[in-house]
Amino acid sequence: MFISCSNRKHSWDNFTLIIPAVSVGNVGQLAADLIVNTLDMERVGYILHPSLLPCVGNNPFAIGDGSSCQLSTSCEIYESTKLKLVVIQQRAPLIKGKSRAYTEWLSSWLNEIQFDQVVVLTSSFAYERLDQQLSGPPFRVLYTKKMEERSGEIFKSQIGWKELECRHSFPAPTPIQRENEHADNLFYMPGSGITKNLFEKCQELPVLVLMMFVSEGDNAQDAVDLVGQLNLWLKLVTQKDENAPSENVQSCSWKVPDSWRLVFGSRFDQKLFQ
Repeated sequence: MFISCSNRKHSWDNFTLIIPAVSVGNVGQLAADLIVNTLDMERVGYILHPSLLPCVGNNPFAIGDGSSCQLSTSCEIYESTKLKLVVIQQRAPLIKGKSRAYTEWLSSWLNEIQFDQVVVLTSSFAYERLDQQLSGPPFRVLYTKKMEERSGEIFKSQIGWKELECRHSFPAPTPIQRENEHADNLFYMPGSGITKNLFEKCQELPVLVLMMFVSEGDNAQDAVDLVGQLNLWLKLVTQKDENAPSENVQSCSWKVPDSWRLVFGSRFDQKLFQ
């Protein structure tokens, strides 16, 4: 359930919602961190669900020299009334075997709130790409019929996003089945978490899935690239150089949270090797 941090009633029917999926390299979650920190979004509540592993930690958006005493939990919600934007930030994985229950609740909540549009940020294993996916940008999109009616032409013509290619069901169909079009075409997104199930349950909503092919490792730059692609559409931040092409995501000013310095732990003591 959603629990508000205040008594204020939230009306988000004209807001855009961004949901990061727990996926390969945590790219979606890192991208959400960049959005929340750059836009200085306000935490307005959190999600409490038995499928989420409990966790607690320091405020990830605190300034290094600050004395903030705010704690963070498994899944929190941030809001920007100025930009009419809501971001869900999930910091804990789902309990094994409980993802379906969480997806059921989340899709039901989205249908209840009726956001203006929903964006799912996710990633998939780069080594699982098809031959035609090996060259060109590593981004793919999926969108519901309502989203296509609203912004499909912008995605295809202005931004140039490619739709995720479908794959035949397993086992592979025979040549005769292909000719007779009896083979099922499926979306294949290994490593993308609940993305596919959530997308299928939200077909009546305007939903966009923005996916990036990545490998596990230091995925900070992948997050910058992913949120840069999103910015081509939503225009969340302005470009440093107005003369730079819109495709140049590096021309945007994204503020990296100080907490990112601790992702790989502290550095070793140099005295150990003296």
